[in-house]
Amino acid sequence: KQWYQRRVAIPGTDIKSKQVLLTSKDSVFNVVRDYNFNAVPPFLGKRAKQINAAYDERKTAKSLDQLKTFVSKLPHMQAEKKSLEIFTAVAALVKKKVDTKGFLKNLEVEQLLREGQDVDKLNEEIEEMIYKKAPLVTILRLLCIQSISGDGIKPKLLEFYKKEICNSYGFHHLVTFHRLQKAGLLVMQDKYPKKSFSILRTTLNLCVDQVDERDPNDIAYVHSGYAPLSVRLVNWITQRSGLKYLADMEKHLHGPTFQDFQQQPAGNQLQDRLESSENHTLVYYIGGCTFAEISALRFIAQLHPNNATFTIATTKLINGTSLLETLIEPSSRDTIPDFSN
Repeated sequence: KQWYQRRVAIPGTDIKSKQVLLTSKDSVFNVVRDYNFNAVPPFLGKRAKQINAAYDERKTAKSLDQLKTFVSKLPHMQAEKKSLEIFTAVAALVKKKVDTKGFLKNLEVEQLLREGQDVDKLNEEIEEMIYKKAPLVTILRLLCIQSISGDGIKPKLLEFYKKEICNSYGFHHLVTFHRLQKAGLLVMQDKYPKKSFSILRTTLNLCVDQVDERDPNDIAYVHSGYAPLSVRLVNWITQRSGLKYLADMEKHLHGPTFQDFQQQPAGNQLQDRLESSENHTLVYYIGGCTFAEISALRFIAQLHPNNATFTIATTKLINGTSLLETLIEPSSRDTIPDFSN
């Protein structure tokens, strides 16, 4: 279960906030939670028409049995109508955000950085964002994507970014850069880069040109053309007879990798359960997992040729912004207590 905050504009009043409990029991949320946003409005419109048509059945009901059937379906219809109202309001707020020029521009820059295209031109875009004092977390997100997709950033360029960001946002962000470097998110490029991400991008088909976001056939739909690396690896392993095919990929992955095999005692209940469910895979994210990765895993479970089942566990649910916010050094004004009152 997850709690989400819904902000609803009430005509003639101030904007109010309301918390809504979202679970898989909600027939609308159970579907849209894994959708690309561009697929949500058409689904909501179609479902609203179906609900209206169901309500119109009461006008044609003539016999007692027909009325009883309509009344029996009424609680479910009312619940679904209320859910549709909630998600229509949420979708309107999201659409207002994604239709802004800034959001679309950032999305385009992210996609080009992942694909390694027009990097020099994109550096100018990022530089302009710094001068305009765009949100720092947005700029750092782009720099981290550039670093990961390019096996680091050239030393002179990275030093330039450090200087400009410190001048614009404060010199305390030298600590931020140190943390990002220590985390492996923003590093200096070697003289002879290994092009690891480029190899992974090609081998695992991470960037997909043509993606049908409304009727997808590939997990890349979750990021409108980019497939989460972790989910590609899971799919690669489960469809290619185990971990032996991962060996060629390990040298291109950031951070250490290892393989471990455990033997369960004979007669162990867990062992019996595992033997009866050979296609059950536990995917554990240490450090954090995104909702996009969860949706992608659900998607490959539906399409898996061996009817695979995935159990997803993680230490935390995150996104790009929440991850970077834990690494950004706050200004002294944010940390010094106010004794004026």
